[in-house]
Amino acid sequence: MKIEKNAEIIAVGSELLLGQIANTNAQFISKQLAEIGVNMFYHTVVGDNVSRLKQVIKTAQERSDFLIFTGGLGPTKDDLTKETIAEIIGRPLVINDEAMASIERYFAKTNRMMSPNNRKQALVLEGSDVLVNRFGMAPGMLLESNGCFYMLLPGPPSEMKPMVEQEAIPLLLEKFGHNEKIVSKVLRFFWNWRISA
Repeated sequence: MKIEKNAEIIAVGSELLLGQIANTNAQFISKQLAEIGVNMFYHTVVGDNVSRLKQVIKTAQERSDFLIFTGGLGPTKDDLTKETIAEIIGRPLVINDEAMASIERYFAKTNRMMSPNNRKQALVLEGSDVLVNRFGMAPGMLLESNGCFYMLLPGPPSEMKPMVEQEAIPLLLEKFGHNEKIVSKVLRFFWNWRISA
């Protein structure tokens, strides 16, 4: 089976809209997916707001069949990506035992008290393929629902990049196969115009 998906990246985070950080995640993910032949159709950025995120997801569902989310998987109340997706597609969130054990080990190793909020990071969409986070706490995930695929990735590039390279790309190749690499080149032309006297 070949990859025939119209992909869209949805970056979640008010800090992106405020210009506090650049959306380098979208650039990285687009490049990685082009290497395996996935067509990237749209890049969208939305703040940490449930109603706006819902609107963005519904728009994306109408025009794309592979939605890739970055950000909003953390422990704070404004980290709302997976909760919003769960509500929209009607899929419950469940504790992933491996992620929970990893989080507990981290707090034990650092002699810090784990807050109840950190349990939230171990929640995944029921039935999803879990992407292990080797450089942070919140796992990623890939899920299919009603013909649309949803991939959720952490926002920090130090966590997202290795997850894409080590977990997401191999899983996508396993599920969808491999297309020809999408190559794009920028050509720059310089015209030296001289008017003779």
